[in-house]
Amino acid sequence: MNSLRIATISKPTPEQWESIENNCDYATFYQTHMWHNVLCSNPNPYRDNQIPEDASQLIRFSDGVEMLLPLVRYKKLKGIFHMYSMSPDNVNSSFLSKDEITAEHEQVLVQHLRRYNLSWRQNPFKPLSFYSGFDCEEDNIWVLDMRGGVEELRKKWETSHKGFLRHARQSPKLGVTVGKAETLEQWREFYEVYLESTKRWDYPKIYSWSVFEAFYNQASDKVQLWAAWADGKIIAGNIVFCHNHTVTGWIHGSLKEYFHLKAPKYLDLQHLEYYAQEGYWWYDMGSAIDPGIAEYKARTGCEKMEGGYLTHKNPSLKAYERVRWESISRLQPLKGRLQKAMSARQENNGGS
Repeated sequence: MNSLRIATISKPTPEQWESIENNCDYATFYQTHMWHNVLCSNPNPYRDNQIPEDASQLIRFSDGVEMLLPLVRYKKLKGIFHMYSMSPDNVNSSFLSKDEITAEHEQVLVQHLRRYNLSWRQNPFKPLSFYSGFDCEEDNIWVLDMRGGVEELRKKWETSHKGFLRHARQSPKLGVTVGKAETLEQWREFYEVYLESTKRWDYPKIYSWSVFEAFYNQASDKVQLWAAWADGKIIAGNIVFCHNHTVTGWIHGSLKEYFHLKAPKYLDLQHLEYYAQEGYWWYDMGSAIDPGIAEYKARTGCEKMEGGYLTHKNPSLKAYERVRWESISRLQPLKGRLQKAMSARQENNGGS
């Protein structure tokens, strides 16, 4: 009997992609054709504003099993090297399949992917069990388990997360209302709130309005903007994505001058209850590097799910990065001495 191997690799059609994503239990919105198509049509702030190149693959194994890889490609060093990612934004993603994927399939997949310079932030709902030849760093997301339904979720908050409930319930008493934003004008208004929010962030990566508009134009129930209003305007919002069993929080923003109204907490309370009521299993709140953000997500009842951040680089790229790092390390002391000399010269010249 022949060992398992890749029989064919082709480019998936939109119809093939959508059929697989809709019949893959562990797929989230970050693995859908809609996400891939929108992000591959606009400059990406997380990739020096490059427009990602679609590099998706539909793999058929010798046993008939099919697997879709939502790969994208970026230029590095003006095209001298290319980097691949399992998602345009390098968010948590994975392969998709209607079929059962065994450890043997994973081994063949990993062998195939080792030909690429690849970064892969794994989907915690389907992490690889085998990744020989890849570097792996700890990575996780915060996920709220909603499989017990809205009543079970409320009971959990009442017993273990009273602080979250207390703050959230103050907001409507202060005049805040929450609901879905339906019009393009409301989306545009939230975009301005988002831009204002980025001024408070360290090293913000800012999406263009064209990305927001593209998602709005999908006219899909998979993409929703929840907003909080006060004084006749949007003061906070959260764009969420829905697919299969999972709701994923994406872009959020709020106006600092309205922090005292606690609108973001009320916004979270309302839409978490809504999606639990709708029968979704999981709410993915994303990662949290900042300890304060991690603490807040824990207070909503979220728990960490481990995924793993995989990278593979060929010897040429590794050698270039090593030489570049060594060059920077040598130049850093020279830069410091030059800055001191320039400062001393300015002082001697009376600051002129």
